[in-house]
Amino acid sequence: MLRSLYITLQFLFLFTQIQAQELKKLWVHEEILKCASLTMDAMYKWDFERADSLLIDYKELMPNHPSLPLFHAMDMYWKSTPFDYYDDDKMSEFFGYLDDCIDKCEVIIDKDKNDNEAVFFLLLARSLKARAYNYSGSTWKAVSEAKQVYSLTRYSIKHIQEFDEFNFSAGVYNYYREFYPESHPIYKPFLSFFPSGNKELGIEQLTTAMNYSIFTNAEAEKYLMWIYSHDNNLKATEIAYNIFDKYSNNEWYLFDALLVLSRFNLLNDSIAVSKINQLSNSNSDFYNCAGFLIDAIRLYQANEIENSFDKFKAVENEFPQLSTQQKYLEAPLYAYLYSIYKIKRDPVNSKKYYKLALNTTYGEMIIDAIEQSHQ
Repeated sequence: MLRSLYITLQFLFLFTQIQAQELKKLWVHEEILKCASLTMDAMYKWDFERADSLLIDYKELMPNHPSLPLFHAMDMYWKSTPFDYYDDDKMSEFFGYLDDCIDKCEVIIDKDKNDNEAVFFLLLARSLKARAYNYSGSTWKAVSEAKQVYSLTRYSIKHIQEFDEFNFSAGVYNYYREFYPESHPIYKPFLSFFPSGNKELGIEQLTTAMNYSIFTNAEAEKYLMWIYSHDNNLKATEIAYNIFDKYSNNEWYLFDALLVLSRFNLLNDSIAVSKINQLSNSNSDFYNCAGFLIDAIRLYQANEIENSFDKFKAVENEFPQLSTQQKYLEAPLYAYLYSIYKIKRDPVNSKKYYKLALNTTYGEMIIDAIEQSHQ
């Protein structure tokens, strides 16, 4: 009898502990939140040994929290950036983590639809899935996820005063809701069905996210860098140099920052040259090519057209080795080759590379920037 009572009490105690773990909130535990912040920081700085160690600690602290599988997805993403969205095995593992996060969030939201923490992680996971579907060419799946992301984003805008982490999603929506129809008038009729944004407010919210967010500060910083570059605002270069300092080992961020500096003809700056050399000497075939590509742009901007042409063609010749990763280099490569063939008065090749550039996401924008620099 006493033994049965003891076992029953033990079971109740363990059940209570499990329930407590399931209901544990991240933003009410300062030390756990600090661990989360350090983990994200280590991933973005490509300090994977430290990130792995912190993840072990985080798993012990938050074994049932939806942020844990999200961390694993982010860890996997950064260890193989640029991520190959056409690798079925990688995509399966990546989606496995994201779906685990989504399932855990939805269980929480079923009990409390206003659980801001769960909504935030659900928004992050679904945003990553939408991006993955988009990059892999699964358009309808991307649209389906985007509908969910939009609904969650609208929630985040309404509840931003309650939860600071919503500044990132609110900022992205507010800025790009106005930017896209301005830069791409063809989208105006479609976007008229969505509530208006506010570019100034979007920049303010992204700045808040950059300065105070735990999970999206680095992404907010990169978004702001590109936003300012679109407006030819020198704040873009300030952020680029900050990225060189803060994320000196993150070759993906270095590549992005160098592309931004290229818009301001600053690639011959000694700091930029050192980062170009860093990429050019990378152990990764992709980043090695990325470094050569940026150096070719630098030579072009220094009016060393033939030398730049040789480097651009050398990068193009490496494309078969890069497989699907070449898509991340295509827009600048084709845009600059179009410009060079135009200078060479070669209409056949200039037309060829103009078409190739237009078939990329940012090719037309880069061509416009190149032509403006010639005026």
